[in-house]
Amino acid sequence: MRGIRTVLIAVVALAVAGLAGAGGPMTLTKSGDLFSVSKVDGQLVVSAEYADGTFAELPVPQSDVAVRDSLQVGVDEASGALFVLWQKNTGLDSKVRIATYVDGIWIGPSTIAGYDGTAAFHPQLMVHRARNEVVEDALEGEEPEVTVFETTFIHLAWWSQATEDEPGAAVYAWLPVAGDGTPQFDSMDETILSDLLPYGAACFEVENTDNLKHPKLFVDPQSRMPHVFLSDYLGCAFQIMELRPVVVDIAEDLTKRRRQIIILRHGRTVAMRRDLPLATAKMEIGGDLSILMHWDGADNSLLYLELDPDGISETRKLTIGDNLDHEGAVELIRGLTN
Repeated sequence: MRGIRTVLIAVVALAVAGLAGAGGPMTLTKSGDLFSVSKVDGQLVVSAEYADGTFAELPVPQSDVAVRDSLQVGVDEASGALFVLWQKNTGLDSKVRIATYVDGIWIGPSTIAGYDGTAAFHPQLMVHRARNEVVEDALEGEEPEVTVFETTFIHLAWWSQATEDEPGAAVYAWLPVAGDGTPQFDSMDETILSDLLPYGAACFEVENTDNLKHPKLFVDPQSRMPHVFLSDYLGCAFQIMELRPVVVDIAEDLTKRRRQIIILRHGRTVAMRRDLPLATAKMEIGGDLSILMHWDGADNSLLYLELDPDGISETRKLTIGDNLDHEGAVELIRGLTN
């Protein structure tokens, strides 16, 4: 029997290296097609501007009560399928829905979170084309064979909460896409991203704020691997997890087949600091998975620091004035992440 050895190569088909560009209401394909989703007269509409100069508007069915700042759109360039993700309703009745447009037909929408008595907020979407090369052990005197596996995955993240009194937790899910562009919901796998540390940490004095309930999907520009950034209230830390594709054997009846799945690998942990303005601060992720935090100061300034694993680092200041506006100061800080 031949053994297998896995060599991982991740090819990111649709993502922007950096936290701010991951997901969102607009995306550009490699071929130059631009897609954006917006809310028009209470319904979601995808506007398509194709590279050949043609335009199209695609109303999304059953998309009323969508929260405007939750809209996400992504494309599987292998099949041409278009995916739209949004939050329906607000408060503890919030749900996350996804619809697929392929071959001129809408599929769904399907509710993927918030249907089990919990609320689902602040959804994120990233489409990722994963490639694995498996080198088979060759017989003596033969050249080894290489088997290539490629799968499009929809990476999903949202915040889950059961009551207003509890802080809740981030949730990550991977959803494989078939060759014809249809999501394989039966194979969707989700993980609650809380209490990830191997030791306990008290977090009772950290404010239960909505600002910390926004998990972010991004691609590390160095490894080209997708990652998820989140706040872990049970661990009292900020976490970064790598989303790595691997090939596994799946038992089906009396046979086995190999397929790609996503496994989570620890990337970075940084302790939360209750003395920082966590309710208003913004996060930026660096190419080395460093975490920078910035917030507005009281004296017309922008304060920032890099969080180290112990949550301790020196706060620095940029003064806003005639030569530097607020937007420019934020861009300078983001430049430090590169």
